[in-house]
Amino acid sequence: MKKKFVLVIAIVLIAVTACVLLVGCAPKSPTDFLDKWLSSNSKSMKSGDTVISIYGNVAVSKSKVGNEEFVSYTELDGDNLNMYNGRNHNGKMVWSKSSMTMKEVKEMFRLEEDLKNISDIFKLQMEISPEEFKDFDKNFTKKDGVFVGNEDGKFKGTTIKLSAKEMVITIGDGDKAVVTTYTIGCDKISIPDEAKNA
Repeated sequence: MKKKFVLVIAIVLIAVTACVLLVGCAPKSPTDFLDKWLSSNSKSMKSGDTVISIYGNVAVSKSKVGNEEFVSYTELDGDNLNMYNGRNHNGKMVWSKSSMTMKEVKEMFRLEEDLKNISDIFKLQMEISPEEFKDFDKNFTKKDGVFVGNEDGKFKGTTIKLSAKEMVITIGDGDKAVVTTYTIGCDKISIPDEAKNA
């Protein structure tokens, strides 16, 4: 009987510890989440009909415009940045490929520092910065677990929902709302052979 009691207490302690650790991992603000998201080796972002995912040194962007689908793979292979672009044309994917050295990328963007990985290139192109939310506490109020932009501030009409692995930003409401979802973690990305052989 005593062994069962000790076992039950141990299970309860493990469950409580796991809950505390999970709560401790949740970001406190969008700045905290974006810091973790930007430094993650595996992530994705979805906005409208566009999804961008990064896994290691490979990225994929998928978008749809009208009836056309576009897919773009970017791979950092040593000192080369390889790009494979696909377009669904009459039900068939048509691929093209190009390549640049990292030195050419640095010169093209007039950068002072070297880009070390795909995430650095992504940050540069998307101009994502945690600094955008530096006055978060002054600009947002938490209501029912969702951060809502204050009526008198620059984030009026913006809501932010945070969890340990996802941040959903909604600007506006109804049919005209723009929803952007940032997720930490994504599936491994494989570049199709037909893209590599283009």
